[in-house]
Amino acid sequence: MAFDIRLVPCLSDNYAVLVHDPVTGATALVDAPETAAIEAALGREGWRLTDILLTHHHGDHIAGVPALKALFGARVVGPDHDRGRIEGLDHAVRDGDEFTFAGASVEVMATPGHTLGHVAYHIPSAALLFSGDTLFALGCGRLFEGTPAQMWSSLSRLRALPDHTQIYCGHEYTLSNARFARSIDPANVAL
Repeated sequence: MAFDIRLVPCLSDNYAVLVHDPVTGATALVDAPETAAIEAALGREGWRLTDILLTHHHGDHIAGVPALKALFGARVVGPDHDRGRIEGLDHAVRDGDEFTFAGASVEVMATPGHTLGHVAYHIPSAALLFSGDTLFALGCGRLFEGTPAQMWSSLSRLRALPDHTQIYCGHEYTLSNARFARSIDPANVAL
């Protein structure tokens, strides 16, 4: 299954991810940091939003939900743990749940650490993972609600996915993560 994917820069360092199926016309948004940038990206592509997949309850991931849901009538999927913290949630999911987007099975993986209810979305048939604030290039999310042991367990689950999995995260922290990594491992030639 081949999806068209667009990263949408939002706020100062967030990413929203648009996932479009050219066959069915279905378009999912992973996290909704703001409305304007996402609406503009949808307009440029000529896509209509059908689903909003939320990884966790933080404002920089859900602020655009009410307006986008009102504009498009999109189904909002998010962690059951955060049911009371996410306005407009239509479908609450838990670890191990599966649902369908554009004919593809989407697996829900609980990835606590950054928050207790954090989830990631895995589409095995397309080798895609949407990790939210659990995993970034050269780093992981800050621990706001979870423990180091929970985060390690979450990262270990993600590491067990096939090597060819394409990972889309919720922020652009690559350079700052690289600077930090070099500061603690300055002899690492790969860094």
